[in-house]
Amino acid sequence: MNSGDVTLPFSEFLRQVSARAARFMWFLGAGASRSALMPTANDLIWELKLRQYCREENQDIQQHDVSNRHVRQRVQAYFDSKGAPPAWDNAEYSFYFEREFGSDYPAQQRFLVEKLASEKISLNFGHRALAAMMAMGAAKVIFTTNFDEVVESAFAEMVGKSLQAFSLEGSYAALDALNADQFPLYAKLHGDFRFRRLKNLSADLKSNDAQIGRAFLAAANRFGIIVTGYSGRDGNVMQLFDDALSQANPFPAGLFWSVTRSSDATPEVNRLIERARAKGVTAGIVEAGTFDILLMRIWQQLSDRPPDLNAKVRPNLAEQVDITLPAPGNTYPLIRSNALPIIELPSKCGIIHCDPPLTWEHLRDGRGETNPVSPMAVDGGLLFWGERAEVEAYLKQSEIKERGSYVFDDPVSAIEGSTVLKGLFEHALACALVAEKPVVLRKRRREYFAVASNRREHIDYLAPLASAVGGGKFRAPVTGVVPRSDLSWAEAVSIRLDVRQGQAYLALNPLIWIAPMARREEATEFMRAREVKRYNSTSNAILDAWIRLLVGGAKNGENVKLTAFAGGDQPAPFLINNRTAFARVRGPHG
Repeated sequence: MNSGDVTLPFSEFLRQVSARAARFMWFLGAGASRSALMPTANDLIWELKLRQYCREENQDIQQHDVSNRHVRQRVQAYFDSKGAPPAWDNAEYSFYFEREFGSDYPAQQRFLVEKLASEKISLNFGHRALAAMMAMGAAKVIFTTNFDEVVESAFAEMVGKSLQAFSLEGSYAALDALNADQFPLYAKLHGDFRFRRLKNLSADLKSNDAQIGRAFLAAANRFGIIVTGYSGRDGNVMQLFDDALSQANPFPAGLFWSVTRSSDATPEVNRLIERARAKGVTAGIVEAGTFDILLMRIWQQLSDRPPDLNAKVRPNLAEQVDITLPAPGNTYPLIRSNALPIIELPSKCGIIHCDPPLTWEHLRDGRGETNPVSPMAVDGGLLFWGERAEVEAYLKQSEIKERGSYVFDDPVSAIEGSTVLKGLFEHALACALVAEKPVVLRKRRREYFAVASNRREHIDYLAPLASAVGGGKFRAPVTGVVPRSDLSWAEAVSIRLDVRQGQAYLALNPLIWIAPMARREEATEFMRAREVKRYNSTSNAILDAWIRLLVGGAKNGENVKLTAFAGGDQPAPFLINNRTAFARVRGPHG
Protein backbone atom coordinates (compact mmCIF):
# COMPACT_ATOMS: atom_id res chain seq x y z
CA MET A 1 0.00 0.00 0.00
CA ASN A 2 1.40 3.35 -1.02
CA SER A 3 2.13 6.05 1.52
CA GLY A 4 -0.93 8.23 1.90
CA ASP A 5 -3.19 5.59 0.31
CA VAL A 6 -6.01 4.83 2.75
CA THR A 7 -7.73 2.20 0.57
CA LEU A 8 -7.73 -1.50 1.43
CA PRO A 9 -7.98 -4.30 -1.16
CA PHE A 10 -11.40 -5.89 -1.06
CA SER A 11 -9.89 -9.37 -0.80
CA GLU A 12 -8.08 -8.39 2.40
CA PHE A 13 -11.24 -6.81 3.82
CA LEU A 14 -13.23 -9.94 2.99
CA ARG A 15 -10.61 -12.19 4.59
CA GLN A 16 -10.81 -10.31 7.87
CA VAL A 17 -14.58 -9.94 8.00
CA SER A 18 -15.51 -13.48 6.94
CA ALA A 19 -13.19 -14.98 9.55
CA ARG A 20 -14.70 -13.01 12.45
CA ALA A 21 -17.96 -11.44 11.31
CA ALA A 22 -19.44 -11.38 14.82
CA ARG A 23 -16.69 -9.00 15.97
CA PHE A 24 -17.96 -6.20 13.72
CA MET A 25 -20.84 -3.82 14.22
CA TRP A 26 -22.43 -2.09 11.24
CA PHE A 27 -23.18 1.55 10.43
CA LEU A 28 -25.77 2.12 7.70
CA GLY A 29 -26.45 5.27 5.71
CA ALA A 30 -29.11 6.12 3.16
CA GLY A 31 -27.37 4.13 0.44
CA ALA A 32 -28.20 0.95 2.33
CA SER A 33 -31.93 1.69 1.98
CA ARG A 34 -31.93 2.90 -1.60
CA SER A 35 -32.04 -0.57 -3.13
CA ALA A 36 -35.19 -1.17 -1.04
CA LEU A 37 -36.76 1.68 -3.05
CA MET A 38 -36.56 4.06 -0.13
CA PRO A 39 -35.80 7.66 -1.14
CA THR A 40 -32.44 9.12 -0.21
CA ALA A 41 -31.96 12.57 1.29
CA ASN A 42 -31.30 13.89 -2.23
CA ASP A 43 -34.58 12.40 -3.46
CA LEU A 44 -36.46 14.12 -0.65
CA ILE A 45 -34.68 17.41 -1.39
CA TRP A 46 -35.81 17.31 -5.03
CA GLU A 47 -39.35 16.47 -3.95
CA LEU A 48 -39.42 19.59 -1.80
CA LYS A 49 -37.72 21.72 -4.46
CA LEU A 50 -40.37 20.78 -6.99
CA ARG A 51 -43.22 21.46 -4.56
CA GLN A 52 -41.89 24.89 -3.70
CA TYR A 53 -41.02 25.83 -7.28
CA CYS A 54 -44.46 24.89 -8.65
CA ARG A 55 -46.26 26.61 -5.79
CA GLU A 56 -44.29 29.85 -6.07
CA GLU A 57 -44.25 29.97 -9.87
CA ASN A 58 -47.89 28.89 -10.25
CA GLN A 59 -46.95 25.74 -12.17
CA ASP A 60 -48.87 22.45 -12.52
CA ILE A 61 -46.81 19.97 -10.50
CA GLN A 62 -48.10 17.03 -12.56
CA GLN A 63 -46.56 18.55 -15.67
CA HIS A 64 -43.08 18.51 -14.14
CA ASP A 65 -41.13 15.26 -13.93
CA VAL A 66 -38.28 15.85 -11.52
CA SER A 67 -36.37 12.91 -13.00
CA ASN A 68 -36.09 14.88 -16.23
CA ARG A 69 -32.75 16.66 -16.50
CA HIS A 70 -34.22 19.77 -18.10
CA VAL A 71 -36.85 20.12 -15.37
CA ARG A 72 -34.16 19.82 -12.69
CA GLN A 73 -32.05 22.46 -14.42
CA ARG A 74 -34.98 24.88 -14.56
CA VAL A 75 -35.92 24.29 -10.92
CA GLN A 76 -32.33 24.62 -9.75
CA ALA A 77 -31.85 27.85 -11.69
CA TYR A 78 -34.89 29.27 -9.91
CA PHE A 79 -33.49 28.49 -6.46
CA ASP A 80 -30.01 29.68 -7.42
CA SER A 81 -31.62 33.06 -8.17
CA LYS A 82 -33.14 33.00 -4.67
CA GLY A 83 -29.77 32.54 -2.97
CA ALA A 84 -30.41 28.90 -2.01
CA PRO A 85 -27.48 26.56 -1.33
CA PRO A 86 -25.97 25.22 -4.56
CA ALA A 87 -26.94 21.76 -5.76
CA TRP A 88 -25.33 18.93 -3.76
CA ASP A 89 -24.34 21.30 -0.95
CA ASN A 90 -24.56 19.80 2.54
CA ALA A 91 -26.84 22.64 3.65
CA GLU A 92 -29.58 21.79 1.12
CA TYR A 93 -31.40 19.28 3.32
CA SER A 94 -31.96 21.64 6.24
CA PHE A 95 -32.63 24.61 3.97
CA TYR A 96 -35.51 23.02 2.04
CA PHE A 97 -37.06 21.24 5.04
CA GLU A 98 -37.10 24.47 7.03
CA ARG A 99 -38.40 26.40 4.02
CA GLU A 100 -41.27 23.93 3.61
CA PHE A 101 -42.21 23.12 7.20
CA GLY A 102 -40.59 25.68 9.47
CA SER A 103 -41.26 24.49 13.03
CA ASP A 104 -44.33 22.47 12.00
CA TYR A 105 -42.86 19.10 13.01
CA PRO A 106 -46.18 17.19 12.66
CA ALA A 107 -46.35 18.25 8.99
CA GLN A 108 -42.72 17.23 8.53
CA GLN A 109 -43.50 13.88 10.11
CA ARG A 110 -46.53 13.31 7.87
CA PHE A 111 -44.38 14.01 4.80
CA LEU A 112 -41.77 11.46 5.86
CA VAL A 113 -44.39 8.88 6.84
CA GLU A 114 -45.80 9.11 3.32
CA LYS A 115 -42.42 8.89 1.59
CA LEU A 116 -41.00 6.14 3.81
CA ALA A 117 -44.13 4.04 4.26
CA SER A 118 -43.44 0.39 5.04
CA GLU A 119 -45.65 -0.85 2.21
CA LYS A 120 -43.28 0.83 -0.26
CA ILE A 121 -40.29 -1.20 0.93
CA SER A 122 -38.95 -3.74 -1.57
CA LEU A 123 -36.37 -5.91 0.16
CA ASN A 124 -33.33 -6.94 -1.83
CA PHE A 125 -30.46 -9.38 -1.29
CA GLY A 126 -28.45 -7.09 0.98
CA HIS A 127 -31.24 -6.49 3.48
CA ARG A 128 -32.12 -10.18 3.70
CA ALA A 129 -28.46 -11.14 4.13
CA LEU A 130 -27.86 -8.58 6.88
CA ALA A 131 -31.03 -9.63 8.72
CA ALA A 132 -29.95 -13.27 8.44
CA MET A 133 -26.53 -12.35 9.86
CA MET A 134 -28.31 -10.67 12.77
CA ALA A 135 -30.37 -13.80 13.34
CA MET A 136 -27.31 -16.09 13.38
CA GLY A 137 -25.25 -13.76 15.59
CA ALA A 138 -22.86 -12.65 12.84
CA ALA A 139 -24.07 -9.02 13.06
CA LYS A 140 -24.84 -8.19 16.67
CA VAL A 141 -24.94 -4.39 16.65
CA ILE A 142 -26.23 -2.02 13.95
CA PHE A 143 -26.37 1.76 14.05
CA THR A 144 -28.00 3.84 11.33
CA THR A 145 -28.83 7.41 10.40
CA ASN A 146 -31.92 6.19 8.52
CA PHE A 147 -35.41 6.46 9.92
CA ASP A 148 -37.18 4.03 7.59
CA GLU A 149 -38.22 0.50 8.56
CA VAL A 150 -36.16 -1.45 6.03
CA VAL A 151 -34.05 -3.35 8.58
CA GLU A 152 -37.09 -4.11 10.76
CA SER A 153 -38.98 -5.44 7.72
CA ALA A 154 -36.05 -7.60 6.63
CA PHE A 155 -35.64 -9.03 10.14
CA ALA A 156 -39.35 -9.86 10.36
CA GLU A 157 -39.19 -11.64 6.99
CA MET A 158 -36.07 -13.62 7.84
CA VAL A 159 -36.81 -14.51 11.46
CA GLY A 160 -40.53 -14.08 11.88
CA LYS A 161 -40.03 -11.80 14.89
CA SER A 162 -40.15 -8.06 15.41
CA LEU A 163 -36.95 -6.10 15.92
CA GLN A 164 -36.80 -3.45 18.63
CA ALA A 165 -35.26 -0.27 17.24
CA PHE A 166 -33.76 2.05 19.82
CA SER A 167 -34.46 5.65 18.77
CA LEU A 168 -34.84 9.02 20.40
CA GLU A 169 -37.93 8.03 22.35
CA GLY A 170 -36.41 4.83 23.69
CA SER A 171 -32.72 5.62 23.69
CA TYR A 172 -32.33 5.29 27.44
CA ALA A 173 -32.32 1.51 27.11
CA ALA A 174 -29.78 1.18 24.29
CA LEU A 175 -26.70 1.25 26.52
CA ASP A 176 -28.33 -1.12 29.01
CA ALA A 177 -29.11 -3.57 26.19
CA LEU A 178 -25.51 -3.43 24.98
CA ASN A 179 -24.09 -3.99 28.48
CA ALA A 180 -26.44 -6.93 28.98
CA ASP A 181 -25.47 -8.48 25.61
CA GLN A 182 -29.06 -8.30 24.43
CA PHE A 183 -28.38 -8.83 20.74
CA PRO A 184 -29.17 -7.97 18.04
CA LEU A 185 -29.11 -4.29 18.97
CA TYR A 186 -30.44 -1.84 16.39
CA ALA A 187 -30.23 1.89 17.08
CA LYS A 188 -31.21 4.97 15.05
CA LEU A 189 -28.95 7.92 15.69
CA HIS A 190 -31.36 10.48 14.28
CA GLY A 191 -34.57 9.05 15.61
CA ASP A 192 -37.47 7.10 14.21
CA PHE A 193 -39.71 9.11 11.85
CA ARG A 194 -42.81 7.74 13.61
CA PHE A 195 -42.07 9.69 16.77
CA ARG A 196 -42.94 13.31 17.43
CA ARG A 197 -39.39 14.15 18.50
CA LEU A 198 -37.90 13.34 15.10
CA LYS A 199 -34.59 15.14 14.56
CA ASN A 200 -33.42 15.41 10.99
CA LEU A 201 -32.36 19.05 10.54
CA SER A 202 -28.81 20.24 11.09
CA ALA A 203 -29.67 22.42 14.11
CA ASP A 204 -31.29 19.43 15.78
CA LEU A 205 -28.51 17.02 14.84
CA LYS A 206 -26.00 19.02 16.88
CA SER A 207 -27.92 17.97 20.00
CA ASN A 208 -28.09 14.35 18.96
CA ASP A 209 -29.31 11.94 21.60
CA ALA A 210 -26.59 11.48 24.20
CA GLN A 211 -27.74 8.04 25.31
CA ILE A 212 -27.48 6.46 21.85
CA GLY A 213 -24.18 8.28 21.41
CA ARG A 214 -22.88 6.68 24.62
CA ALA A 215 -24.06 3.28 23.39
CA PHE A 216 -22.12 3.82 20.15
CA LEU A 217 -18.96 4.76 22.06
CA ALA A 218 -19.29 1.72 24.30
CA ALA A 219 -19.78 -0.56 21.29
CA ALA A 220 -16.74 1.01 19.60
CA ASN A 221 -14.58 -0.36 22.44
CA ARG A 222 -15.90 -3.90 21.86
CA PHE A 223 -16.39 -4.22 18.11
CA GLY A 224 -14.83 -3.28 14.84
CA ILE A 225 -17.12 -1.43 12.43
CA ILE A 226 -18.22 -1.69 8.81
CA VAL A 227 -19.70 1.51 7.37
CA THR A 228 -21.80 1.25 4.21
CA GLY A 229 -24.11 3.56 2.30
CA TYR A 230 -22.96 6.59 4.27
CA SER A 231 -21.12 9.63 2.90
CA GLY A 232 -19.64 10.97 6.14
CA ARG A 233 -20.82 14.53 5.46
CA ASP A 234 -22.71 14.86 8.77
CA GLY A 235 -20.36 16.63 11.17
CA ASN A 236 -22.31 15.51 14.23
CA VAL A 237 -22.04 11.83 13.33
CA MET A 238 -18.40 12.12 12.29
CA GLN A 239 -17.70 13.65 15.69
CA LEU A 240 -18.96 10.40 17.21
CA PHE A 241 -16.36 8.49 15.21
CA ASP A 242 -13.66 10.93 16.34
CA ASP A 243 -14.77 10.54 19.95
CA ALA A 244 -14.60 6.76 19.56
CA LEU A 245 -11.02 7.02 18.29
CA SER A 246 -10.11 9.06 21.38
CA GLN A 247 -10.90 6.08 23.61
CA ALA A 248 -8.32 3.63 24.87
CA ASN A 249 -9.23 0.67 22.64
CA PRO A 250 -11.15 1.93 19.59
CA PHE A 251 -12.58 -0.50 17.04
CA PRO A 252 -10.46 -3.49 18.09
CA ALA A 253 -11.37 -5.55 14.99
CA GLY A 254 -10.88 -2.66 12.56
CA LEU A 255 -12.66 0.24 10.89
CA PHE A 256 -13.70 -0.39 7.28
CA TRP A 257 -15.54 2.22 5.23
CA SER A 258 -17.29 0.72 2.21
CA VAL A 259 -17.79 2.85 -0.92
CA THR A 260 -18.96 2.11 -4.44
CA ARG A 261 -15.64 3.39 -5.73
CA SER A 262 -12.67 4.83 -3.86
CA SER A 263 -13.07 8.29 -5.40
CA ASP A 264 -16.48 8.54 -3.67
CA ALA A 265 -14.82 8.84 -0.27
CA THR A 266 -15.16 12.38 1.08
CA PRO A 267 -12.23 14.30 2.61
CA GLU A 268 -13.84 13.76 6.03
CA VAL A 269 -13.73 9.99 5.57
CA ASN A 270 -10.12 10.05 4.36
CA ARG A 271 -9.09 12.08 7.41
CA LEU A 272 -10.92 9.68 9.72
CA ILE A 273 -9.15 6.65 8.25
CA GLU A 274 -5.78 8.40 8.51
CA ARG A 275 -6.43 9.23 12.17
CA ALA A 276 -7.55 5.65 12.88
CA ARG A 277 -4.35 4.25 11.41
CA ALA A 278 -2.31 6.72 13.43
CA LYS A 279 -4.01 5.27 16.51
CA GLY A 280 -2.97 1.75 15.47
CA VAL A 281 -6.43 0.71 14.24
CA THR A 282 -6.63 -1.55 11.20
CA ALA A 283 -8.59 0.75 8.91
CA GLY A 284 -9.22 1.40 5.25
CA ILE A 285 -11.59 2.56 2.56
CA VAL A 286 -12.91 -0.49 0.71
CA GLU A 287 -14.18 -0.30 -2.86
CA ALA A 288 -16.99 -2.83 -2.62
CA GLY A 289 -19.71 -1.83 -5.08
CA THR A 290 -23.29 -1.39 -3.96
CA PHE A 291 -24.77 -2.38 -0.60
CA ASP A 292 -26.26 -5.53 -2.15
CA ILE A 293 -22.98 -6.59 -3.74
CA LEU A 294 -21.08 -6.01 -0.49
CA LEU A 295 -23.48 -8.17 1.53
CA MET A 296 -23.63 -10.82 -1.19
CA ARG A 297 -19.85 -11.22 -1.13
CA ILE A 298 -19.72 -11.40 2.66
CA TRP A 299 -22.67 -13.80 2.90
CA GLN A 300 -21.06 -16.20 0.43
CA GLN A 301 -17.97 -16.47 2.63
CA LEU A 302 -19.80 -17.38 5.85
CA SER A 303 -19.26 -21.11 6.24
CA ASP A 304 -21.81 -21.56 9.04
CA ARG A 305 -24.87 -20.26 7.16
CA PRO A 306 -27.97 -22.11 8.44
CA PRO A 307 -29.72 -23.78 5.47
CA ASP A 308 -33.12 -22.32 6.36
CA LEU A 309 -31.75 -18.77 6.45
CA ASN A 310 -29.73 -19.30 3.28
CA ALA A 311 -32.91 -20.38 1.49
CA LYS A 312 -34.64 -17.17 2.59
CA VAL A 313 -31.72 -14.95 1.65
CA ARG A 314 -31.51 -16.55 -1.77
CA PRO A 315 -35.13 -17.57 -2.51
CA ASN A 316 -34.38 -18.16 -6.19
CA LEU A 317 -31.63 -20.65 -5.43
CA ALA A 318 -32.62 -24.23 -6.17
CA GLU A 319 -32.82 -26.25 -2.97
CA GLN A 320 -30.18 -28.94 -2.51
CA VAL A 321 -31.59 -32.41 -1.89
CA ASP A 322 -29.94 -35.70 -1.03
CA ILE A 323 -31.43 -38.09 -3.58
CA THR A 324 -29.48 -40.90 -5.15
CA LEU A 325 -29.68 -40.45 -8.89
CA PRO A 326 -30.72 -43.54 -10.86
CA ALA A 327 -28.57 -45.01 -13.60
CA PRO A 328 -29.15 -43.61 -17.11
CA GLY A 329 -32.37 -44.90 -18.67
CA ASN A 330 -32.64 -46.83 -21.89
CA THR A 331 -36.28 -46.52 -22.91
CA TYR A 332 -38.61 -43.83 -24.18
CA PRO A 333 -39.88 -41.22 -23.62
CA LEU A 334 -36.82 -39.08 -24.20
CA ILE A 335 -36.96 -35.78 -22.33
CA ARG A 336 -34.87 -32.84 -23.49
CA SER A 337 -33.95 -29.59 -21.78
CA ASN A 338 -33.90 -26.30 -23.69
CA ALA A 339 -30.94 -24.94 -21.67
CA LEU A 340 -27.28 -24.82 -22.70
CA PRO A 341 -24.53 -24.56 -20.04
CA ILE A 342 -22.58 -21.29 -20.11
CA ILE A 343 -19.03 -22.33 -19.31
CA GLU A 344 -17.59 -18.82 -18.99
CA LEU A 345 -19.16 -15.38 -18.60
CA PRO A 346 -17.47 -12.02 -19.26
CA SER A 347 -15.35 -11.06 -16.25
CA LYS A 348 -15.09 -7.32 -16.85
CA CYS A 349 -16.88 -4.43 -18.52
CA GLY A 350 -16.43 -0.71 -18.96
CA ILE A 351 -17.46 1.76 -16.27
CA ILE A 352 -18.02 5.52 -16.37
CA HIS A 353 -18.34 7.62 -13.22
CA CYS A 354 -20.18 10.93 -13.36
CA ASP A 355 -20.49 13.95 -11.12
CA PRO A 356 -23.22 14.32 -10.00
CA PRO A 357 -23.57 10.52 -9.65
CA LEU A 358 -25.53 8.99 -12.50
CA THR A 359 -29.02 7.60 -11.89
CA TRP A 360 -31.15 5.40 -14.15
CA GLU A 361 -33.59 8.28 -14.59
CA HIS A 362 -30.71 10.50 -15.69
CA LEU A 363 -29.59 7.91 -18.26
CA ARG A 364 -33.16 7.42 -19.44
CA ASP A 365 -33.51 11.15 -20.04
CA GLY A 366 -30.30 11.15 -22.08
CA ARG A 367 -31.45 8.19 -24.16
CA GLY A 368 -34.86 9.62 -24.96
CA GLU A 369 -36.74 7.33 -27.35
CA THR A 370 -33.62 5.64 -28.76
CA ASN A 371 -32.65 2.06 -28.00
CA PRO A 372 -28.88 1.76 -27.58
CA VAL A 373 -27.02 -1.19 -29.03
CA SER A 374 -24.55 -1.32 -26.15
CA PRO A 375 -25.80 -3.01 -22.96
CA MET A 376 -25.82 -0.51 -20.08
CA ALA A 377 -26.70 -0.56 -16.39
CA VAL A 378 -26.42 1.92 -13.54
CA ASP A 379 -24.85 0.28 -10.51
CA GLY A 380 -22.31 2.45 -8.72
CA GLY A 381 -21.53 4.03 -12.09
CA LEU A 382 -22.51 3.36 -15.69
CA LEU A 383 -21.51 -0.22 -16.54
CA PHE A 384 -21.45 -1.16 -20.22
CA TRP A 385 -20.20 -3.39 -23.00
CA GLY A 386 -19.75 -2.23 -26.57
CA GLU A 387 -18.75 1.13 -27.95
CA ARG A 388 -17.75 3.80 -25.45
CA ALA A 389 -18.62 6.53 -27.98
CA GLU A 390 -22.23 5.33 -28.17
CA VAL A 391 -22.52 5.16 -24.39
CA GLU A 392 -21.04 8.61 -23.83
CA ALA A 393 -23.41 10.09 -26.40
CA TYR A 394 -26.13 9.70 -23.76
CA LEU A 395 -24.12 11.63 -21.17
CA LYS A 396 -23.00 15.19 -20.72
CA GLN A 397 -19.27 15.34 -21.32
CA SER A 398 -18.93 17.90 -18.54
CA GLU A 399 -20.38 15.39 -16.06
CA ILE A 400 -18.01 12.53 -16.93
CA LYS A 401 -15.55 12.24 -14.06
CA GLU A 402 -13.71 8.97 -14.65
CA ARG A 403 -13.49 6.15 -17.20
CA GLY A 404 -12.20 2.68 -16.49
CA SER A 405 -12.88 -1.05 -16.27
CA TYR A 406 -15.04 -2.88 -13.75
CA VAL A 407 -14.02 -6.43 -12.80
CA PHE A 408 -16.59 -9.02 -11.69
CA ASP A 409 -14.90 -11.24 -9.10
CA ASP A 410 -17.66 -13.82 -9.55
CA PRO A 411 -20.01 -13.10 -12.48
CA VAL A 412 -22.48 -15.85 -11.49
CA SER A 413 -22.84 -14.47 -7.97
CA ALA A 414 -23.19 -10.95 -9.36
CA ILE A 415 -26.08 -12.12 -11.55
CA GLU A 416 -27.73 -13.96 -8.65
CA GLY A 417 -27.41 -10.98 -6.33
CA SER A 418 -28.65 -8.18 -8.59
CA THR A 419 -31.48 -8.02 -11.11
CA VAL A 420 -29.74 -4.97 -12.58
CA LEU A 421 -26.58 -6.94 -13.33
CA LYS A 422 -28.59 -9.93 -14.56
CA GLY A 423 -30.24 -7.66 -17.12
CA LEU A 424 -26.84 -6.30 -18.17
CA PHE A 425 -25.39 -9.79 -18.75
CA GLU A 426 -28.56 -11.00 -20.48
CA HIS A 427 -28.46 -8.12 -22.96
CA ALA A 428 -24.80 -8.83 -23.72
CA LEU A 429 -25.55 -12.54 -24.16
CA ALA A 430 -28.32 -11.76 -26.63
CA CYS A 431 -25.97 -9.48 -28.58
CA ALA A 432 -23.31 -12.21 -28.69
CA LEU A 433 -25.81 -14.77 -30.03
CA VAL A 434 -27.15 -12.63 -32.88
CA ALA A 435 -23.84 -11.05 -33.95
CA GLU A 436 -23.35 -11.55 -37.72
CA LYS A 437 -26.32 -13.96 -37.88
CA PRO A 438 -29.32 -13.81 -40.27
CA VAL A 439 -31.56 -12.67 -37.44
CA VAL A 440 -32.56 -9.41 -35.78
CA LEU A 441 -32.55 -8.76 -32.04
CA ARG A 442 -35.83 -7.63 -30.54
CA LYS A 443 -36.89 -6.83 -26.99
CA ARG A 444 -40.32 -6.93 -25.40
CA ARG A 445 -40.51 -5.65 -21.86
CA ARG A 446 -37.47 -7.33 -20.23
CA GLU A 447 -37.14 -10.29 -22.60
CA TYR A 448 -34.90 -10.62 -25.67
CA PHE A 449 -35.73 -12.45 -28.90
CA ALA A 450 -33.79 -13.52 -31.96
CA VAL A 451 -36.15 -13.11 -34.94
CA ALA A 452 -35.55 -14.68 -38.36
CA SER A 453 -34.64 -12.12 -41.04
CA ASN A 454 -36.91 -11.63 -44.05
CA ARG A 455 -34.07 -10.38 -46.27
CA ARG A 456 -33.67 -12.35 -49.50
CA GLU A 457 -29.90 -12.78 -49.08
CA HIS A 458 -30.49 -14.66 -45.82
CA ILE A 459 -32.70 -17.41 -47.27
CA ASP A 460 -29.88 -19.95 -47.64
CA TYR A 461 -28.56 -19.28 -44.13
CA LEU A 462 -32.01 -19.98 -42.71
CA ALA A 463 -32.49 -23.19 -44.74
CA PRO A 464 -31.88 -25.58 -41.75
CA LEU A 465 -34.53 -23.74 -39.75
CA ALA A 466 -36.93 -23.79 -42.70
CA SER A 467 -36.41 -27.56 -43.06
CA ALA A 468 -37.02 -28.11 -39.34
CA VAL A 469 -40.25 -26.06 -39.48
CA GLY A 470 -41.32 -28.17 -42.46
CA GLY A 471 -40.87 -31.37 -40.45
CA GLY A 472 -37.85 -32.41 -42.53
CA LYS A 473 -40.04 -32.99 -45.59
CA PHE A 474 -39.75 -29.54 -47.19
CA ARG A 475 -38.57 -26.02 -46.51
CA ALA A 476 -41.40 -24.13 -44.89
CA PRO A 477 -41.41 -20.32 -44.87
CA VAL A 478 -39.93 -18.75 -41.74
CA THR A 479 -41.26 -15.22 -42.30
CA GLY A 480 -44.38 -13.78 -43.88
CA VAL A 481 -47.59 -11.79 -43.51
CA VAL A 482 -50.50 -12.91 -41.33
CA PRO A 483 -53.41 -13.61 -43.73
CA ARG A 484 -56.14 -10.99 -43.94
CA SER A 485 -54.16 -8.49 -41.85
CA ASP A 486 -51.34 -5.97 -41.96
CA LEU A 487 -49.36 -7.93 -39.36
CA SER A 488 -46.06 -9.67 -40.15
CA TRP A 489 -44.74 -12.83 -38.55
CA ALA A 490 -41.42 -14.67 -38.24
CA GLU A 491 -39.94 -17.71 -36.56
CA ALA A 492 -38.16 -16.58 -33.42
CA VAL A 493 -36.63 -17.78 -30.19
CA SER A 494 -36.60 -16.15 -26.76
CA ILE A 495 -33.23 -15.71 -25.05
CA ARG A 496 -32.96 -15.99 -21.29
CA LEU A 497 -30.05 -16.15 -18.85
CA ASP A 498 -30.70 -18.39 -15.85
CA VAL A 499 -28.62 -19.53 -12.90
CA ARG A 500 -29.29 -22.84 -11.17
CA GLN A 501 -27.14 -24.22 -8.34
CA GLY A 502 -24.26 -21.93 -9.18
CA GLN A 503 -24.27 -22.72 -12.92
CA ALA A 504 -25.27 -20.23 -15.61
CA TYR A 505 -27.45 -21.42 -18.49
CA LEU A 506 -28.71 -20.07 -21.80
CA ALA A 507 -32.40 -20.98 -22.17
CA LEU A 508 -33.88 -20.92 -25.71
CA ASN A 509 -37.62 -21.14 -26.34
CA PRO A 510 -38.79 -21.20 -30.02
CA LEU A 511 -41.98 -19.24 -30.80
CA ILE A 512 -43.72 -17.11 -33.42
CA TRP A 513 -42.92 -13.40 -33.47
CA ILE A 514 -45.70 -10.99 -34.45
CA ALA A 515 -45.04 -7.40 -35.49
CA PRO A 516 -46.13 -5.09 -34.10
CA MET A 517 -45.89 -7.11 -30.88
CA ALA A 518 -48.56 -4.97 -29.19
CA ARG A 519 -51.12 -6.56 -31.55
CA ARG A 520 -49.96 -10.13 -30.93
CA GLU A 521 -53.40 -11.21 -29.68
CA GLU A 522 -54.89 -10.46 -33.09
CA ALA A 523 -52.80 -13.31 -34.53
CA THR A 524 -53.71 -15.92 -31.89
CA GLU A 525 -55.47 -18.25 -34.34
CA PHE A 526 -52.68 -17.93 -36.91
CA MET A 527 -50.01 -18.85 -34.32
CA ARG A 528 -52.08 -21.77 -33.04
CA ALA A 529 -52.47 -23.13 -36.58
CA ARG A 530 -48.69 -22.96 -37.17
CA GLU A 531 -47.75 -24.59 -33.87
CA VAL A 532 -50.54 -27.12 -33.32
CA LYS A 533 -48.81 -29.93 -35.25
CA ARG A 534 -45.32 -29.32 -33.95
CA TYR A 535 -45.01 -32.65 -32.22
CA ASN A 536 -41.91 -33.79 -30.35
CA SER A 537 -39.77 -34.59 -33.39
CA THR A 538 -40.53 -31.26 -35.06
CA SER A 539 -40.06 -29.24 -31.87
CA ASN A 540 -36.78 -31.05 -31.27
CA ALA A 541 -35.58 -30.27 -34.81
CA ILE A 542 -36.54 -26.59 -34.49
CA LEU A 543 -34.62 -26.25 -31.21
CA ASP A 544 -31.63 -27.97 -32.86
CA ALA A 545 -31.81 -25.57 -35.78
CA TRP A 546 -31.82 -22.53 -33.52
CA ILE A 547 -28.86 -23.87 -31.53
CA ARG A 548 -26.86 -24.46 -34.71
CA LEU A 549 -27.86 -21.04 -36.03
CA LEU A 550 -27.08 -18.99 -32.91
CA VAL A 551 -24.42 -21.00 -31.08
CA GLY A 552 -22.90 -23.12 -33.84
CA GLY A 553 -20.08 -25.58 -33.34
CA ALA A 554 -18.68 -28.31 -35.52
CA LYS A 555 -19.98 -31.10 -33.29
CA ASN A 556 -22.46 -31.72 -30.54
CA GLY A 557 -21.14 -31.13 -27.02
CA GLU A 558 -18.53 -28.59 -28.16
CA ASN A 559 -17.69 -25.44 -26.20
CA VAL A 560 -18.21 -22.46 -28.52
CA LYS A 561 -16.89 -18.96 -27.91
CA LEU A 562 -19.24 -16.13 -28.87
CA THR A 563 -18.28 -12.50 -28.40
CA ALA A 564 -20.53 -9.47 -28.44
CA PHE A 565 -18.85 -6.31 -29.79
CA ALA A 566 -15.70 -8.21 -30.73
CA GLY A 567 -14.18 -5.12 -32.33
CA GLY A 568 -15.52 -2.67 -29.78
CA ASP A 569 -13.96 -0.89 -26.84
CA GLN A 570 -15.47 -3.34 -24.36
CA PRO A 571 -16.08 -6.83 -25.84
CA ALA A 572 -18.21 -9.37 -23.96
CA PRO A 573 -17.01 -12.97 -24.55
CA PHE A 574 -19.12 -16.02 -23.62
CA LEU A 575 -18.13 -19.70 -23.76
CA ILE A 576 -21.23 -21.86 -24.32
CA ASN A 577 -21.61 -25.61 -24.65
CA ASN A 578 -23.86 -26.41 -27.61
CA ARG A 579 -25.50 -29.54 -26.16
CA THR A 580 -28.59 -29.55 -23.96
CA ALA A 581 -29.33 -32.19 -21.33
CA PHE A 582 -31.33 -35.35 -22.18
CA ALA A 583 -32.98 -37.95 -19.99
CA ARG A 584 -34.50 -41.38 -20.64
CA VAL A 585 -36.82 -43.43 -18.47
CA ARG A 586 -35.37 -46.65 -17.05
CA GLY A 587 -36.92 -49.83 -18.36
CA PRO A 588 -38.58 -52.47 -16.11
CA HIS A 589 -35.30 -54.38 -15.89
CA GLY A 590 -33.01 -51.38 -15.41
